[in-house]
Formats: sequence, structure tokens, C-alpha cells
Amino acid sequence: MILARWRAKDGEKRPVMPLSRVAGLTVSLVAGAAVMGIVSEVEKPQVQLSIKPPQNAIAFIAELPRAQRDRRYISGEALAMEARARAIKPCSTVLAGAQPAVAQAGNFLKGMFGIGDIGGANGRGGGGDHGRGLALDFMTSSYSTGTALANFVLANRDRLGVTYVIWQQRYNDGNGWSMMENRGSPTANHMDHVHVSFRADAKPPAVNC
Repeated sequence: MILARWRAKDGEKRPVMPLSRVAGLTVSLVAGAAVMGIVSEVEKPQVQLSIKPPQNAIAFIAELPRAQRDRRYISGEALAMEARARAIKPCSTVLAGAQPAVAQAGNFLKGMFGIGDIGGANGRGGGGDHGRGLALDFMTSSYSTGTALANFVLANRDRLGVTYVIWQQRYNDGNGWSMMENRGSPTANHMDHVHVSFRADAKPPAVNC
């Protein structure tokens, strides 16, 4: 804390006057020349308050204690970052009849790769992964998009709860690609979509959309 005191005209000392902090910023005390620390015996000091913090003092507003969230001391860029952060929401757990954790991962991948047509459990019977809500088909006519999605999923298998991927008539469970038999059509051979299967015990991944 910075303290200042001076003698009154009658020679008596006035009480010590504390100059604490303004919005977490140190108050500068100026009396002729700049004086830092404990200032005493100063004749009528003038108090100069600095309301613009140094650049490194500007913090992301969400990281500040509530009492210090004064917009005057926050940069416009930080405010914009906070607004974007507040707009982010957890991915939906509803997608094509899939299990909640599968749907959440699927919605995350859908937004990341811009794929609008995704097949799941809806309209599927039987006891396979699709029928149990544990698989999704990401339809795409772009080889580069499909390859990027497949590689991303495989690189994040544990996080997303993935068991295997099929793309371009190839199968990969994390141990490398292997060719599959010819099933007779582009769709059956997974030439127009990336198939992703998930574990039955997969938990919702920590992802936002």
C-alpha cells in the first residue's frame, strides 16, 4: 500500500491517508517528481490516477475475479473472445437415432468437416453397429474430405470411443489399413462415405460444437 502524509498549516499532522488501488491498478503518487513507496512530509501532494493498465495487465475477462471485471480495463479483443466462448455449446446428443455418445461425436465431426448427410440407426434393422446406434456413415463425394475425416477419427480413437473406420474399401481399427472384398457397388464398398463404428461403452467426448 502507498501512504502519504503532510503537515497542516497549523503545524499539526493530519491523519495518514491511504492510497490503495483502483480496479486492481497501482496508484501513482506524484509530488513534483515521481515518488514510489512510503512518502512522508510532502507538502500537499497531487494524486495522479492511471486508468490505463500496461498491455501485459490486460487479461481475458473470464479469468478475472468477478469484482475486477470492469469493462474499462478489458481490451475489445478480449471481450470478443469472451463472446465467442459463450456462444460455444456442447454438441447435441441427437443424431440419426444413434446412441447419445455416438451422436455427440458425430455432431462434432459433422461441424468440423462440413458434412450434412449422415446415416445412423434410423431405418436400419438387425444387430449390427448401425442397428444398435453405434455406427455412423458420413456421406461425401470428396476423396480429400473423406480421407481427412478418417485420419482425424483414427488419430482420436480413444477420445471419441471409436473401434474402427471403413473408407474406400479399406478397413482400419488403429493397426493400419487393410483391403476389403468387393461388395459390388460404390456405396457397399464405402467409396462415397466414411463408416465409423463406436464402442458400446463409449462416454460422451469432451467436445463442443
